[in-house]
Amino acid sequence: MDENHEKYMKRCYELAVSAGKKGHDTFGAVLVHNGEILEEAENTADYDRHLFGHAEFNLAHKCAGKYSDDILERAVVYTSCAPCERCLAAIASLGVHRIVCGVSYKEFCRLLPFDYRAVDREGLLKQLGIQMTITEPVLEEEGMRVFEWWGGEYRLLADLIAEMDEVKKKQK
Repeated sequence: MDENHEKYMKRCYELAVSAGKKGHDTFGAVLVHNGEILEEAENTADYDRHLFGHAEFNLAHKCAGKYSDDILERAVVYTSCAPCERCLAAIASLGVHRIVCGVSYKEFCRLLPFDYRAVDREGLLKQLGIQMTITEPVLEEEGMRVFEWWGGEYRLLADLIAEMDEVKKKQK
């Protein structure tokens, strides 16, 4: 199994920036098997039209019915940021057992209007009979800078974090 996490994560970050420059949220994902990227996807969500299009979900959609269970259970999903629960379920539904995340759940929460809350996602999946290993973070500092392209407009990471800190203060 190829453990060149940085190589694949850099590709996820390229896809994420590409999505951001198109006006979407900055997320990218790839499926790797035997050292080869089989599929890749970026975020295409359109909140105005209520269309769910997270990168990991788009990746799962591309892979469903295309690759054998044998390939998928030995493959690794690389994603620029720890996946939401909906995307995590989509990846698990493929039979993939490994996810490698660039930005951790904890660090990503710095850009969200709520504080981080630790959740044992691997443990929850295990209760459902799903074996999953989630590895995070990989090149996290570089991954956080990808969010500077969030939504198509370049903004400094420090400004984005400061803005969310203010939102959190007002909620308390």
